[in-house]
Amino acid sequence: MYNSTQDTLIIGKKVIYLPTCHSTNDIAAEIVHAGLFAEGTVVITDNQIQGRGQRGTIWTANAGENLTFSVILTPDFIPISEQFLISQMTALALRAYAHEYVKDVKIKWPNDIHANGKKISGVLIENAIQGAKITTSIIGIGLNINQLVFGGGYATSLAKETDVKYLLTEEFHRLLKYLDSFYNKLRSLSQWQSIRMDYLKHLYGYQDEVRFLYQDEIVTGYVTNVTPQGKICIKLSTEAHVLEFALKEIQWVKG
Repeated sequence: MYNSTQDTLIIGKKVIYLPTCHSTNDIAAEIVHAGLFAEGTVVITDNQIQGRGQRGTIWTANAGENLTFSVILTPDFIPISEQFLISQMTALALRAYAHEYVKDVKIKWPNDIHANGKKISGVLIENAIQGAKITTSIIGIGLNINQLVFGGGYATSLAKETDVKYLLTEEFHRLLKYLDSFYNKLRSLSQWQSIRMDYLKHLYGYQDEVRFLYQDEIVTGYVTNVTPQGKICIKLSTEAHVLEFALKEIQWVKG
């Protein structure tokens, strides 16, 4: 059972716990549609049956072994053109949390978290826009905590990396404090550039040669920047100029 926290300013003051649900993001969207929420409300479940990831993928997690939850925010202070800051803020909070336990933690664009080169967390952010404002942002988070067996070879968990079993309720509250701290940093306009720079600092492939699948060929390159709209800027060895890519327009090559 997950309870609300008193150690944050915004996130986690109200926690809705569901033993099982299809998708915490969908439940959060229903709550928003009904108008029955306060900013920072969290929807969490032990067993997410139809979890969704980026680019139409599915997020799967063993019931009762990991953290799967969604946070409802109302970041109407962020211009639509700068909405990628929400993604950057979330990724930085997750990276900082995981870095407590694992030394090598990187953000893989746009907001996956990798520990020792393997995916430990995924994020799905769904923004609602009205006019020129972001009215609500639903941040869905899947974080592998105690799961030890995965279907593929590129996923991991805190327990797998540290040989320690964790108490989910304690880790939930610990993570909420990181999310709350970074969100309050985001609420200060003067901190936006710091968020952008920290994101780049911890971004996989930033100023570091990695491999990509581009136009059906595997090529080397390195990340030079990320635009305010969230496009990734990459200098490929086969191209004369830095190119910008949106989701699905270029693929990382694992390993």
